[in-house]
Parts: sequence; structure tokens; C-alpha cells
Amino acid sequence: MRRAPSLLAVLITIAAATLLFWIFLHEVSSMWLDVALRPEVRQSLERSMEDQRTLRRLDPQRRAGYRQRFDENQKLLNRIEVIRMSREAMLRRFELSLLALFVVAATSASVMLWFRYRRAQERERREYLERMGSLQETARRHAHEIKGPLTAARLELERYADLVRGNASESELAHAAESVSEELERLARYTREFSSFAGVGKPALRRESLGEIVEQFCVTFTNAWPGVELRDGGLDAIVCVDRDMLRQVLVNLCSNAAGAGAKTVALTIVKNSGRVTLDVRDNGTGVPEHLRPRIFDPYVTTRKIGEGMGLGLSIARKVMLDHGGDLQLAESSSAGTTFQVTFGGEAC
Repeated sequence: MRRAPSLLAVLITIAAATLLFWIFLHEVSSMWLDVALRPEVRQSLERSMEDQRTLRRLDPQRRAGYRQRFDENQKLLNRIEVIRMSREAMLRRFELSLLALFVVAATSASVMLWFRYRRAQERERREYLERMGSLQETARRHAHEIKGPLTAARLELERYADLVRGNASESELAHAAESVSEELERLARYTREFSSFAGVGKPALRRESLGEIVEQFCVTFTNAWPGVELRDGGLDAIVCVDRDMLRQVLVNLCSNAAGAGAKTVALTIVKNSGRVTLDVRDNGTGVPEHLRPRIFDPYVTTRKIGEGMGLGLSIARKVMLDHGGDLQLAESSSAGTTFQVTFGGEAC
């Protein structure tokens, strides 16, 4: 969290800036008044007035004009005298006015900075709480995933021990042992998911026929998800790809589609301005709107605790980013979802 700025430090900063500003104004205003009150200025005006008197005597026809200029010079001399007599008072009023303006501006700026700091502090607080909430949910999911099979395995082992002590039949012992094995397999599967998330390697890129990869995938996994039909768009494009890693991406997308109740998953190759994409479109129930902005974050899933870790899309997107491409949620609604797999344009 950010540390709050010290109020004393803010006040000292304002005071120092105010003092420097006051010194600057004092010097500038004093210099301006000193220029106006210089003796040479007064002497020049007095000589001009004397010249006007002489010209009035020598040129009576233009007497009125000379008289007007004389009066103007006299007014200037009077004003200079007033300035000279009230010099200090004028300086004080001028400096106090500007000083007050500066203090108001500095105070306003300090208040704005303070509120800006408070808003940033509150934003950090909310973000921290959101992160902690996410971590807590992840911890609950981990605890359930581990606790469930461990508890079941312990109970099955206790039952197995009771069966041994009771001279149970071989079929009963085999059934109990099989139950323990199933729970341990659940725990092993959970560990494998973690390992796959932590151990996503770099792709070995090669020039491959994307159409051939899609066709082989549809044939190989045609019965992998009961009730789900895989459809190949039949188009082709040459891309730089790691065949095995792309297959894992497609497995993750199709598994999610099957979990969302999809009956068909269509894989269509699209070429657009030199870029190649593979659209994976299903007719499942769609991604809930509140999860769409975070759908690629680890541990974000629509499944219940114990049914999945929410790592599949995170892994799939990292794989495609490592390919120089991307994986994006193109669209989703109650009528289905489309993911767009983009391939990099770099040469292999």
C-alpha cells in the first residue's frame, strides 16, 4: 500500500514555495516602481514643461496646444509624486494580493493531490481485496480437490482393514481395493493437471498442413466425447505449428464444449489478410457473461468444485501465444460459443 504523504511535509513545501514566490514578487515590483521613480524621469518631464512655457511665448497662435501638453506633463508629475509617497503601501498591497492568489492556488493543488492519493489508495485496496478473494477461492478449490480423494481413500482403507479382519471374500477385498485405487487416481489426475499447467514448454514449430491436422483430430477423437459430433470445415492452410501442442489446445476447447452440453463442434479454417485462424464453434449453453472477461485466467471455470480446475483455457492460450498467435473468445451466447485460434505469421 502507498504511504500517505506527511501533512507537515506538505505544509513545509507550500511555505517554502510561498516564501520564494514572495521574494520574487518583491524584487520585481520594487524594480518596476524604482524605474518609474528615477530622478531622470522627473527631470525630463520638468524640462519638457519648461519648453512648453517658452514655446507659448514664442508662438502665441499655438498657445492652446502647448498649454494642453503642459497640463499633461503636470499630471504625470503629480502621479509620480503620488507613487513616490505611497510606494511602500502599494508594494504591500500588490505583493499581498499575488501572495494570496498563490496560496489559494497552492492549497487547491494540495487538496487535489490529496484526494487523488486517496482515490489511488482506495483503488489499491479494492484490487488487493479482489486478489485475496480470488486466492481464497483457489485455496478452497485446491483443498476440496485434495481433501475429497484423500478422505475417501482413508475410509476405503479402513473398510479394507475391517474386511481383512473379518475374513471377507476375495471379491469384497478386490472391490475395496479398486475403490481406493479410484480415489488415488483422482488425486493423481489433479496432480497431472497442476504439472501440465506448470510445465507448458516451448513449441517446436514446423510448417504443417492445418487442414490435415484438423482432419486427423476429428478422426482420432470422434468418440472421445459421447454425443458430440466433430465437424471439419474441409479447408487448408500452411502454418508454423507444434502439432502435438495444437492438438492439446483443441482437446481443451472440445472438452469445455462437451461440458457445456454441445452436440456439435465445428472446426473451420479462415484466411484473412495473410493471417490464418481456426474457428472452433460449438452449440453449447455458452459462457456466462460475468465470466467472459476472466475466462482465460487460471482457476476460472463454470464447473463445480471437484469437476475441474479451470486451467484448460489458460494453458491453451499460453500455447498459442508461444506460437506467436493467440486464443480469443470470439463470441458466446445461449446458442453457442466460438473460440478463435490465431497462428503467428513468422517463418519457422
